[in-house]
Amino acid sequence: MLINKWFSKPVMNSEAVLYFRKGFISYITLNRPRVLNALNREAWSGLYECLCRAERDDGVRAVIITGSGRAFCSGDDLKEVASLRTPGEVREFFMKYALPAVAKIIEIPKPVIAAVNGLAYGGGCEIVMICDIVVASDDASFALPEARVGAIPPIASTIGVHVIGKLNVSMMALTGMPLTAEEAYRIGLVNLVVPPEKLMETAEEAAKNTAMASPSSVKAVKKLLNRGVLEEVSKALEKLIAVSQSEEGKEGCRAFVEKRLPAWTKPVSKLELE
Repeated sequence: MLINKWFSKPVMNSEAVLYFRKGFISYITLNRPRVLNALNREAWSGLYECLCRAERDDGVRAVIITGSGRAFCSGDDLKEVASLRTPGEVREFFMKYALPAVAKIIEIPKPVIAAVNGLAYGGGCEIVMICDIVVASDDASFALPEARVGAIPPIASTIGVHVIGKLNVSMMALTGMPLTAEEAYRIGLVNLVVPPEKLMETAEEAAKNTAMASPSSVKAVKKLLNRGVLEEVSKALEKLIAVSQSEEGKEGCRAFVEKRLPAWTKPVSKLELE
């Protein structure tokens, strides 16, 4: 497969992602709260490393991914993406750091449960889409705002169509408008919505229920559910890399960093937007 050559990379040790195990559950916490747990190279690499650690541990039967602070994950760190100067650096960011972590969530033969504690935007929302079970606090929100910064949501545009349907992905990806937890539940992006104080307890209960299944059955089910998924994602990432290197893609990143509206090649006037 196209992605295989990226999987031999060294893995960073980092505080950007925290890991601990309690009983048969591994807890992985995205830990960059000052930037709403945005995913830079260190965070993507740390997520991959923690998933590998959980996979190697025979005592682990389920994995819970959550975020520290008031967000689950705000997606890729656009400040870091904007700092990438060459096409090779952009490709490395997505293919060497993001793709292995995404692939590991999909391929790890253990249930991965998202405990969504706040906003899940962009790549954060896409991580939710590839988890096996999703529990959200009732104050969580979900959005795919990539097109507003001259990018595309590669996972949502491929796997997301199977998860929540073409029209729901279209609405999210073409408008960038956020969904509430209840709206996400209604379209099938979330399994359970609970009060914030019940979030981790409910995720742990889901993990306990999956532990009743045989490990070989879990592995087989995940493999069947995710047939062909990685090939789709890797192709979509190629499209993302190309779009991000276009003039509009570069302008979108610059505008985000500079905290202004992007000036697209065919701009819409403020009057038209009102």
